[in-house]
Amino acid sequence: MIRERRPEDYAPLCHVLAELGWPPGVRTDADRLVWLQELRAERAWVFDAAPVTVAPTGNVIGHLQIVAPGEAQAQLVAATGLAANHLLVLTRLLVRPGGAGEEGIRRFLLRESIRFCRSRGRTAIVDLANSPGLTGSLCGRYGFTALALSATGDAAMILREKDE
Repeated sequence: MIRERRPEDYAPLCHVLAELGWPPGVRTDADRLVWLQELRAERAWVFDAAPVTVAPTGNVIGHLQIVAPGEAQAQLVAATGLAANHLLVLTRLLVRPGGAGEEGIRRFLLRESIRFCRSRGRTAIVDLANSPGLTGSLCGRYGFTALALSATGDAAMILREKDE
């Protein structure tokens, strides 16, 4: 089940990040926690492996943040040619490695985030550089196309709606 992230979700999320070796160079849970909390999110969702939607188990195995672009995403905004207030950035998508349904959880989180952006009348951008659970090929299946960015190491894609 997908639900809003809660403070008690941080420990399992830090464990997932440690399994992924993410973010690169980060060695402690304290630093992983800073990374999870550093962006002010419009939505911060977790995927809880609870068998029903009414009783969260705390078995958090996935995560996604949806953020309004800020200074940290200025290059993404510039590459779109759109105003920042027309965009939302999908970032920090991660899923515990090796679990059953890992790919399905990625797709589910991506689909739900696209639905959220559309419901707000915003264009979705995927921040691949900060989402170890996403690939360009997966995003491409949902209609995302690459953005041309000049900074080394940055990778992003945009979901342009047909009438833009």
